[in-house]
Amino acid sequence: MDHSGVFIGNTGTRADRAGETVEAVGEEIRRIAQEGPTQKELDEAKSYLKGSQMLALDTSSKLASALLQYQLDRLPIDYIEKRNAIIDAVTLDDAKNAARRLWGQGLITVVVGRAPQAAAQPAAATPPTAN
Repeated sequence: MDHSGVFIGNTGTRADRAGETVEAVGEEIRRIAQEGPTQKELDEAKSYLKGSQMLALDTSSKLASALLQYQLDRLPIDYIEKRNAIIDAVTLDDAKNAARRLWGQGLITVVVGRAPQAAAQPAAATPPTAN
């Protein structure tokens, strides 16, 4: 993954609304790519990233896993201490430029699941037998 990027998201909805859900996500990605996030959205994202880190490191195994991932990502040994400052340094222009660069060409979307008509069919039930 050194030379590629993957953006992964997921959602859950009824099968008959899957197309509508995929379109709503696509519209939001296009909006962010064209206009960038608002200052409020950026501030909320920064707050989430900073606050969620401690929850992601609340056990020894999670901490060890995170440290391994930081090493695989070639991050510096003091990344944990500097992470919040790095997040705080991101400006609205930085976020807008990144969104344009990453999503400006659109996304390839893969949907996993059954077709709506297959999912809407009731499962075949076998009546209980009397003993």
